[in-house]
Amino acid sequence: MPNYKIVIEYDGTDFYGWQLQRSKRTVQGEIEGALKKLTTGKRVVLNGAGRTDAGVHARGQAGSFQLKRVWNTQQLKNALNGNLTDDVRILDCAAVPDSFHARFSATRRLYRYYCRRGESAIDRRVSWCLPKTAEVHKLRQCARLLHGEIDFTSFSKFSSEHVNGCCNVFQCEWNKRGDFVIFTMEANRFLHHLIRYLVGSMIQAAKGGVTLEDFRNTLEARNPQAKVWKAPAAGLFLEKVSY
Repeated sequence: MPNYKIVIEYDGTDFYGWQLQRSKRTVQGEIEGALKKLTTGKRVVLNGAGRTDAGVHARGQAGSFQLKRVWNTQQLKNALNGNLTDDVRILDCAAVPDSFHARFSATRRLYRYYCRRGESAIDRRVSWCLPKTAEVHKLRQCARLLHGEIDFTSFSKFSSEHVNGCCNVFQCEWNKRGDFVIFTMEANRFLHHLIRYLVGSMIQAAKGGVTLEDFRNTLEARNPQAKVWKAPAAGLFLEKVSY
């Protein structure tokens, strides 16, 4: 059957995450609902590159699915968008080889976490609003520890799917942009809640709640019961998936 890849953008605020859940609104569920309307009521399974949590956003989530008939990709993209709500959009659609799978074919994923220094009535939906006293240089010191192949067991929610806590980190940094400080991390894979635990713990260091040495020791302990802090979902974006 013809195999298709789509690039998806969504505002995760009103979703219970990516993965299909009974009686709850999810991104996978919304897109599969749109596909069902194009296939005379039959379910089409949508595979996602990453299972984003409730409240997490995406600018470049990737998905793949198979259809029984051949579609013009622009027409397929338009048909899907015509059956989706405004908080989820298909940005691109392409025919791909049968062997392509949105999750298992991916080689890199890039996430960004947006923190805003100071309060905002609008930005609170897409960032974590922090006191202006948070020290950016301490965030950068923490990020410098997170390059190469690292075991992140201390900074992930335990899952039977992730018996191996190692990730190969290609880039990891904090940057300032106006009122925002932005954490960027690109790796071959990500553990459950990894970015949110890292950001939450780094912010704790920036506010003086823990030291750089405490952060380093937690990382090196590889302890699934380690005390870490979790950042809110609102600031996290899946920006890009590479193949």
